[in-house]
Amino acid sequence: MNQVMSNDLPEGLPLHSCVLKEQINGEVSLTFSIPSDHIDSKNVQIGDHIVLKDLDAIFRAFFIVDEQETHSDTFTRQFYAEDLGVNELNDEIVTDIRPQNTNAETALSRILKHTIWKVGQVDNLGINSMNVYYESVMSGVKKMLQTWGGELRFRVTMNSQNQITGRYVDLLSQLGRRTGKRFEYGKDLTNVERVVDIKMIKTALFGRGKGVEDENGTGFGRRLNFADVEWSQERGDPCDKPLHQEWIGDPESLGIWGHVSPDGSKRHRFDVFTSEEETDAEKLLQKTWERLHEIKQPMITYKMDVIDLEQVSAQEYKHEAIRLGDSVFVIDRKFSVDVQLEARIIELERDLISPENTKVTLGNVLGDIGSYVKELQDELKKKVSIGDPIGWLEGARDIENIEFERSGAYVYMNDVDGLLTTNRPKGNIDHPPDAAVQIKSAGVRIANSLKPDGSFDWKTFMTAGGMIADNITSGKIRTNDVEIGDDDGKVLISRGSVIIKGGELEVYSTPNATDTGVMIKGNKISTNFVKNPEFLFQPNGEVDWYLHSGVKYDTSKKVTVDCSENMNFVGVSQYLDISHEKATFQALFKTNQIGGSTPKRARIVLYNFDENGNQLESRTQVEEFSIYQENLLLTMSVVFPKGTVRCKLWVQVELKKNVEKGMELLWVKGNYDDIVTQQQMSMYPRDVYNVDSVPEIQIFRASVDHSGLAANVYRNCGRIQFDKPFSPPEETGSVSVLLTPSESKSVDYHASAYNIDRTGFNLFIRTFTAIPAGTLEVSGLAYRAGYMANIGLSI
Repeated sequence: MNQVMSNDLPEGLPLHSCVLKEQINGEVSLTFSIPSDHIDSKNVQIGDHIVLKDLDAIFRAFFIVDEQETHSDTFTRQFYAEDLGVNELNDEIVTDIRPQNTNAETALSRILKHTIWKVGQVDNLGINSMNVYYESVMSGVKKMLQTWGGELRFRVTMNSQNQITGRYVDLLSQLGRRTGKRFEYGKDLTNVERVVDIKMIKTALFGRGKGVEDENGTGFGRRLNFADVEWSQERGDPCDKPLHQEWIGDPESLGIWGHVSPDGSKRHRFDVFTSEEETDAEKLLQKTWERLHEIKQPMITYKMDVIDLEQVSAQEYKHEAIRLGDSVFVIDRKFSVDVQLEARIIELERDLISPENTKVTLGNVLGDIGSYVKELQDELKKKVSIGDPIGWLEGARDIENIEFERSGAYVYMNDVDGLLTTNRPKGNIDHPPDAAVQIKSAGVRIANSLKPDGSFDWKTFMTAGGMIADNITSGKIRTNDVEIGDDDGKVLISRGSVIIKGGELEVYSTPNATDTGVMIKGNKISTNFVKNPEFLFQPNGEVDWYLHSGVKYDTSKKVTVDCSENMNFVGVSQYLDISHEKATFQALFKTNQIGGSTPKRARIVLYNFDENGNQLESRTQVEEFSIYQENLLLTMSVVFPKGTVRCKLWVQVELKKNVEKGMELLWVKGNYDDIVTQQQMSMYPRDVYNVDSVPEIQIFRASVDHSGLAANVYRNCGRIQFDKPFSPPEETGSVSVLLTPSESKSVDYHASAYNIDRTGFNLFIRTFTAIPAGTLEVSGLAYRAGYMANIGLSI
């Protein structure tokens, strides 16, 4: 049974409270309360699954493990739910797996193999090895985190019936982003607590690796150490470590945090670092040194009560978004010492009902704001906020204001230099100025660096003739004309018109350009309004295609269909909003059963609906594979019934034979016909099936110098390279080449192409008559069409 809890539905089960707590590689839990006297309260019980759609539209699943019911002024039931992934994987056992010298994705796949959880997004975390022996799957996942590093996230996908359709484990190099978000006292920061903990500080570590195999090869003895490895700073090593010493220490940390002996000298704070699978002493030393750097300083955390401005108004304050793992700034000038720092969010307790009660814990302090300004100025030249230009622009203004306030101002004025302002005194020999603004009658120029000769590198100019700058950041630019690029490729924007020369215009509905979109190139306009046309399923909490019984999305990222003797048409479906009366649908199918007498069919079906949900006349088209045909492109041109605003698209296959993965769906596209004029449609090639062949074409001319050729000679003239390689062969049809001798010599010789591939071909000349020394000219056309019919002949 499904029960929806929401404060937005008048008759729904309301939430009195709801707090999502997240820690990096730690606790992820959901605590919520509901009225116990509500009629639907009984539908929520211990052991139930709770699915929450977070602020990034990712579905997070939880398992209720605890309940408390109180009766006071109100009747309340409070529940505590833990992450569903942790709950389920703690109850699964790995008997014995030993991923060796492999990547994190492969290791995670082996750990999850016999569970209902799948590998999700896994970043490149390098090559490592580990063993998991009679432990829970969750224990194995934690071992992975210790071995490969990375940060963990569990998520699920849902269908329209609120059912969990997939469980995924993501292993990311780092959660969150460096956003430039600032928590400032008086704006969204209500309380700050600074905690300094030195209990875990160590200034030196012994290193231990894998057990060393005994002489008989039947067991393992003492663990590997790095006593036989020597480090020397003179040779470029991080510090000195003599031979035969089994530990590595940090002299600087020793001086600050070492224990004080009676004679005043300092003694190291020791601990032992173990890398279970490391078999190389030098690598063990490096790992031990890296671990020492993580624990040689106090652990400083900032616990803050903040107002979650994004929840207050997602549109107005989208740039104020905070996520687990984000690097943020904290500014509190009312502390005993000014707090101006950058740190990561290591724990986030988000109150989903009362955003003003959100709590943030910061750790891994990265530095003060000043150390970040220069880096962020460079980053702001790139895209730092998805879908919200005002967000990054406001961040840019904030950073520039910080930099402006921090900069110095030393003013010089004379008849030669005019008015010159520098960031440091001109007479400072050790630290000369490297930023300046100069004002003269000709205009203003600005420099933020020096040339190799020590003079200012002026790059920004403002004169009566205009402005020149490397980078301009602006919320709005008002002008009559904009010109971008050069003669090789240019964009002109003038008085409401956009002209593109030597390029194309592409418009997509999603930031990553994987969904629907329009492309304009030359005299052709193409649009595709089918979501996820190439089945690039990266589960993100939203369902584009519904896979029906027998249809799978396998590990090689293909949509396959298991066929059987009693099957009817099966496949995938998707709901589409319709905005034009005419459209053409195309679907590319593949069969893994070439030959045989059993028919193989492909079908497109459209169930059409009006604005009130009433079903209108449907549309269907079926085509059958020929006996030896492997790929079939099914094209269906439709005129939607009058009043159609929505349709359900079915793409299906039928093969009445017991064959696992007998058929495949490669892609599905839908194009509105009335966006392309008939005149434009006639300008590019079509094959005999009346299908747009989407050709790749190259036209060229080849010249062959020779010292004279006899009659009836067959000569290899060498390799001709295409100006640009064609697409890989698995994506489209074969490359073909047509060659024509120059008009004046066409009766003297014949030109042909051999050994054709996507990069070029061998040119052969066959003479019919003797040809005196000179140059032979050959014109050529090379092409590849996106659709190739399969025709079988017997002779």
